[in-house]
Amino acid sequence: MSYVRQFPQITAPYCIALEKSVGAIIFRVVHKDNQQQLQFLLMRYPHGHWEFPRGHVEQGEDHEHITMYREIEEETGISKKDLKVDGTFREHFCFSYRAQGDEKNDRIKNKKCLFIRKKVVFYLAQSTKKDIELSHEHKEFTWLPIEQAINKLTFANARKIIAKANSHLRE
Repeated sequence: MSYVRQFPQITAPYCIALEKSVGAIIFRVVHKDNQQQLQFLLMRYPHGHWEFPRGHVEQGEDHEHITMYREIEEETGISKKDLKVDGTFREHFCFSYRAQGDEKNDRIKNKKCLFIRKKVVFYLAQSTKKDIELSHEHKEFTWLPIEQAINKLTFANARKIIAKANSHLRE
C-alpha cells in the first residue's frame, strides 16, 4: 500500500500530492552528577532546519514501524536492536508546502505534483547508542536536554511534539 497519492483529475505539476512520513523522537538517558538526564536527538537538514529523523513510507511498507526503523537506521546508523520503542506514544502533525529547488525539478521530471500535503507520524524511542552515523540527508546532529532541544527545533509542530514526549516520559 502506497501512502503517496496524487489527485488524478488534475495533471502534474499543478495538483496536490498526499504524502506520509514516519520518524521518531529519539532520546537517551545520561547520568550526570548522580542524576538522570534525558537528552533528545536532533538532526540538521541541508536547508538548515532542525528536526527529528523521519522519512517517506515506501511501497511495500505496510506498517509504520517498518518505515520508522528503516529511516532511523538510514539517517543515524541506529539499528532496531539499539532502540526501545514506547508503544503508548504516537503523535502526528500535518503541513502543506510547494516543492522548491532540486525537489521541484525532480518532481517535474517524474511528473509528480508540486504541491504537497504531508502527514508526519512520530513515535518515541530510547536509544542505547550515543554515536550517530550521519547520512547525506543531514549536516549535523546533537543530543540536547529538553529545554535546549525545544529552543533549537525550527518548527512549532516539532516543539509541541517533543514537549508532549517529554511529559509522557515524566508520567
